[in-house]
Amino acid sequence: MAALADAGPSGLTVEALCERAGKTRGSFYAHFAGMAEFLARLAGHWRQTFTEDLIASAGKSGPPSARLDHLNRLAVRLDGRIEQGIRRLAASEPAVALVLAETDERRVAWLAQMYEASGRYDAKDALALARIEYAAFTGLQQIMPNASPQDLRALYQDFMRLTGRA
Repeated sequence: MAALADAGPSGLTVEALCERAGKTRGSFYAHFAGMAEFLARLAGHWRQTFTEDLIASAGKSGPPSARLDHLNRLAVRLDGRIEQGIRRLAASEPAVALVLAETDERRVAWLAQMYEASGRYDAKDALALARIEYAAFTGLQQIMPNASPQDLRALYQDFMRLTGRA
């Protein structure tokens, strides 16, 4: 994931990865059948660490509003370069695109579940709000790629205030 963050998808060649890790091509192929397997496993690792682990942590935070806030505090600390890299990689790698699509759906569904559980929104409005919030999250990574966690947290607080949830 560090190679993806530093160089983007073009940094994910067998040669570049082996050089970065100080390993041989043979070592790479001892662990992976090929680049396709490596990329599929990379996407799975990204999903686990950038989504499932965060949701699991946030799920222990009390009422839905606390869970949402906890998730957002964790999300703004993630390396946005990795998220952007996965999205660029998905444009040319079908296996990564599938993981990305499933992950996007999982994230939106979890947000919608929290909004509906808050009692303030019916299922339709909860889903609409989740989609809007998620679109803002992914969009900010594109238009503000160098934003600090503090900047993103401030924008999240503005979002909460402007949507009447602060």
